[in-house]
Amino acid sequence: MALDILPADPDHRDAFAAIWVPWLRDSMGIEPEAEDLAAMADPAAYYGDRGGAALLAHLDGEVVGAVALKGLGNSGFEFCKLVVTEKARGHGVGRALVEACLDFSRRRSAPALWLQSFNRLDVALGLYRRMGFADAPPPPEMSVLGRTEVIMRKATTA
Repeated sequence: MALDILPADPDHRDAFAAIWVPWLRDSMGIEPEAEDLAAMADPAAYYGDRGGAALLAHLDGEVVGAVALKGLGNSGFEFCKLVVTEKARGHGVGRALVEACLDFSRRRSAPALWLQSFNRLDVALGLYRRMGFADAPPPPEMSVLGRTEVIMRKATTA
């Protein structure tokens, strides 16, 4: 199995929304917020314009995961909207997406990588903790969503 993490491009503009929006609705029972809908219209441009990026995981050429990075000024970056399709879970796709976010942050000498999540995502929260993320108060630059239950941070510089 070949796993590649690549920047979202115009040819895959709809791929991010196609896997993330149904996951939010079906798995979490939550409707997208206004910011979500704006981001899903063109993830690469939306996050790129904010100093970040939209990344897609391709497993054997098929898009099976997505994550976005938002710039948080002096606080670093926040990764958000991480999702892996059900059939690709258990193949290291989520870890690879988080590693790509950490690499993105380190290449830009960001002090930390942040995330917002839900308590019920125990598998994801366990992965984040194993990768060195810890609970933290939000930095001033973070727009905390109404649905957020957990905020975590990992330092990306020594």
